Amino acid sequence: MIVATPVVAPSLAGSTFPSPAAAFLRTRLLSLGDALPGSASRAASGCRVARGGGGARRPQISFAAGGGAVGDAFVVEGTTNVKFSRELMVPGSTEPLIVLGTGYRDKFFVKVYAAAFYVDYSIGVDTEQWRKKVGIETFDASTVFDSIFKAPVVKSLSITLVRDVDGKTFVKALDDVIARQIKKPTAEEESSLSTFRNIFLGRNLKQGTSIYLTWSEPSVMLVSISTNQDASQVDAEIKSASVNYALYDGFFGSSPVSPTLRSSTAQLLEALLTK
Repeated sequence: MIVATPVVAPSLAGSTFPSPAAAFLRTRLLSLGDALPGSASRAASGCRVARGGGGARRPQISFAAGGGAVGDAFVVEGTTNVKFSRELMVPGSTEPLIVLGTGYRDKFFVKVYAAAFYVDYSIGVDTEQWRKKVGIETFDASTVFDSIFKAPVVKSLSITLVRDVDGKTFVKALDDVIARQIKKPTAEEESSLSTFRNIFLGRNLKQGTSIYLTWSEPSVMLVSISTNQDASQVDAEIKSASVNYALYDGFFGSSPVSPTLRSSTAQLLEALLTK
């Protein structure tokens, strides 16, 4: 069982984020033995590695900007109350990914979806080796995100709709995100964009539908659409490194469509990579 105690996070070096209604929080993860309701607690680190029954090591990672713990298996995006699995198996990865941050997207004050960002679990098992693999020397949020996107590590963006959305509207929203980076698509980029659009056009995406954008290789993004939070089925492959980068940059770049997701993920990355 996980008991989460929120503390105010320090500001991020070299980064500014739009503030949500409440101050951004970073959660320190405590074991049940560290803290009980109504009792004193001692501080724990932002990431703790747990051992399962078979001795396997798995990092237990805390959340920010509305994320909260729900047992050992799930976390909740606090504004939408959407539950995300703490670990996620995705195509293209032999090991589970772990969630680093949660957030939500709204449009004209209407909440549209909740989102979570996952990376390979080795970040919490051997952080120093992971830092070298990704090529991170000092912490700057924008630089760190850019390094993660370009590094040979599997990452996945999980989106869960909190209202019904028709496919055309969803495609238009993602097109707007990608267009920030790609003004005049090449033939290769246009082909990938066409593949991406065709996945959603003609679909009625119901509340509760999950969309997984798994960046398994620099030029390969696997798209999965599920009604039961199962990312195993691949509905399409996007084979363009520039399109993949543009899509992720829309969520984690300087003008993110979900500031809460970016800030939540950045705060935890700072806690992990500067400890």
